[in-house]
Amino acid sequence: MPDISEFCPSCGRPVREGNFFTPEEPDIEEEASEAASIPAPPPVDWNDRWIGALAYLTFLPALVFLFLKQFQQRRFVRFHAFQSILFWAAVIVFVLLGLLASMFGWLFGWLLTGTLIGLALFFTWLLLSIKALQGERFELPLLGPFAEQHAEK
Repeated sequence: MPDISEFCPSCGRPVREGNFFTPEEPDIEEEASEAASIPAPPPVDWNDRWIGALAYLTFLPALVFLFLKQFQQRRFVRFHAFQSILFWAAVIVFVLLGLLASMFGWLFGWLLTGTLIGLALFFTWLLLSIKALQGERFELPLLGPFAEQHAEK
């Protein structure tokens, strides 16, 4: 058996004692006390989840949800509506900057950069929609706290 072997090739047993591949027994009591100390957020109604996800389609449904009286007291919907408006404003800014930058040459470089930024924005949009459907308040780094402030008003 070579010195570098961790397992026996025929039976699969560990060759050395104290092998780092051996599983440790989890401490169930410690995990239960950690889980009990974290308060669970209140469940979000399914209607609010769907409406929060619909707010990310474009900024138009988000604007409608902000001004409809029936959604003015629902903080979950208002948060996602505000974050959707801010997200789509950032998308428009990125598109305008890309169009402006493409006028100065290196068209292939700008095309490649624009494609990568477009993919990143698409996956961010997809993540925001999925998190809203799951009933979570997923905050974007710069836009989320701002949306949270305006959702409380």
